[in-house]
Amino acid sequence: MNYREKLTRDNCVVVLVDFLDGFLPGLKTINHDLLRKNAEAFVRLSKIFNLPTIMLGEEGGFRGKFFAEVVAHADHAIRVERHTPSAWDEPVFRDKLAMLGRKKVLLGGISLDICTLQLTLDLLEAGYEPYVVVDVSGSDTSLNETAALLRMTQAGAVMVSWASIASEIMKDWETPEGPQVGQLYQEFSYWGNRL
Repeated sequence: MNYREKLTRDNCVVVLVDFLDGFLPGLKTINHDLLRKNAEAFVRLSKIFNLPTIMLGEEGGFRGKFFAEVVAHADHAIRVERHTPSAWDEPVFRDKLAMLGRKKVLLGGISLDICTLQLTLDLLEAGYEPYVVVDVSGSDTSLNETAALLRMTQAGAVMVSWASIASEIMKDWETPEGPQVGQLYQEFSYWGNRL
């Protein structure tokens, strides 16, 4: 992995991991409202920059329903159901990701120490470059979350935030996307003092 190579609108893909409300009771390391806001910002930035996006998860039973605020902005996403902790073990996901032809994978979601971790390790093993969006993810305990962050970092993944991704891809406030990114910051980050 070239850790100095920056993200661009042409070299990355977004993977949304299990933004399902049935998993919320187990999340203790991030405020649920903040998680929802961050998840919405993440999917909205994927749309602003027209990034290929894969939405993982299946509704029903203990999983509940997808976050409404994510679904509202994910009409461009390829939906993939799976029955495995790591989406990599679902052939449809592997095929869709390969079809997109991009090695840098921006991923995050529920839970950081299970589904996000397992997918990250498998992506690394397969030659992809995962960027784990830590503020759209969470876990059941701080200890489990820290262990997952350390394991993914030691394995070679990059830890980022949705706002850092937005700035990196945008590069310049004078671009057509600049005002949209500014609006995201105003509505969904502490930079806008609206949280």
